[in-house]
Amino acid sequence: MHEVGRHQIMVARSYAEAENCLDLPIGDPDLALVDLTLPDAPDGEIVDLCSERHIPTIVFTSRFDPKIRNKMLSKGVIDYVLKDSPGSLNYVADLIRKLAHNPKIGVLVIDDAHVEREAISQIVAKHLYKVYQAGSTDEALQCLKENTDIKLVLADYFMPGKDGFAFLKAVRRQHKAEEVGVIGMSSYAKPENRVQFLKYGAADFVDKHCPPEELLLRISQNLDYMYRIEELNNLAMRDALTGLYNRRYLLEGVAKAVKSWPTSENSRHWLALLDLDSFKSINDKLGHDFGDAVLTSFARHLLKLSGERDVVTRLGGDEFCVVFRDKTEEDVVHLLESLLDTIQTSPVRHAGEEHHMRTSIGLAPIQEGKLGDALKGADLRLYTAKRTGRGQLVSTG
Repeated sequence: MHEVGRHQIMVARSYAEAENCLDLPIGDPDLALVDLTLPDAPDGEIVDLCSERHIPTIVFTSRFDPKIRNKMLSKGVIDYVLKDSPGSLNYVADLIRKLAHNPKIGVLVIDDAHVEREAISQIVAKHLYKVYQAGSTDEALQCLKENTDIKLVLADYFMPGKDGFAFLKAVRRQHKAEEVGVIGMSSYAKPENRVQFLKYGAADFVDKHCPPEELLLRISQNLDYMYRIEELNNLAMRDALTGLYNRRYLLEGVAKAVKSWPTSENSRHWLALLDLDSFKSINDKLGHDFGDAVLTSFARHLLKLSGERDVVTRLGGDEFCVVFRDKTEEDVVHLLESLLDTIQTSPVRHAGEEHHMRTSIGLAPIQEGKLGDALKGADLRLYTAKRTGRGQLVSTG
């Protein structure tokens, strides 16, 4: 038994050793990576052993034989990879990483033909995705609404009534391409229809009867593309120093979303602007490295203060913002006053120096989903807090 990262690895050098490993009282492994040629099992018998135990299996072998490959794939192995280059080892390592994550990813298969829908779903399930099925556009849209883990849709182009085009149009009205990807499928579509499907927002188009490996590769590649776009978008919305959301996210993302946020009885949404007092003198006297330490420390305090649904942003410099969702004014005031006490008794220490933070806060309600008006109101109260002594909260009361 070996530890590799968060994984426990069992190594067997023969069929007999593999049987002994599987008989250990620790449960069957989540995945098997096997060679077809073992000293006591030279003809791929290890695959049958793994199949009997219902262990997802990747064949990693130097034996290139189309008949053997097809035979192994027919037995349901996840993949058949040749040991013919360093790239194949990288491919297997990447596949193993993805298989650990794939059970969290929903893939929806839409096809009005039950037999074909089931066959495609079985192929997709080989890579351990969470597979959903729908026999019509309306059923698919409802499935998407109910299951937010669906990241990719395989949509038949030809369906009676509302076809793949109708589904694609409806999805793109509700989801961006980086949120839900769509791969069109057909065995009969003309080239111009394929092009049109892509222009309407599909990520890819495949022949419905393409080799299973091709379909799985296209799914994986499209998901990789979506994740990269998501990562870039996330970086664009984050402050590099503190990791908090930035001004752009507040003014674009939150300003739009807040209009649809529900509230409980006697509660509302609130916006607090916070500005560190005398921050310029910290940079001037103690240096910018110390100033950065103060900013990151203050960001951690704000994250501890906020709830899971609240939004903490760094607007720039020493100015921060917290949007509190669905709280009473009394609750928000209590949280912010606790922050004032906490930071004054939690000095920042860096490079042998120590500094006690102070902040001024302006608080305003977000009325009728108008974030801009709340920003103006909080800014006026923040100015009052600065002008009348600093280190204090000015709210609506």
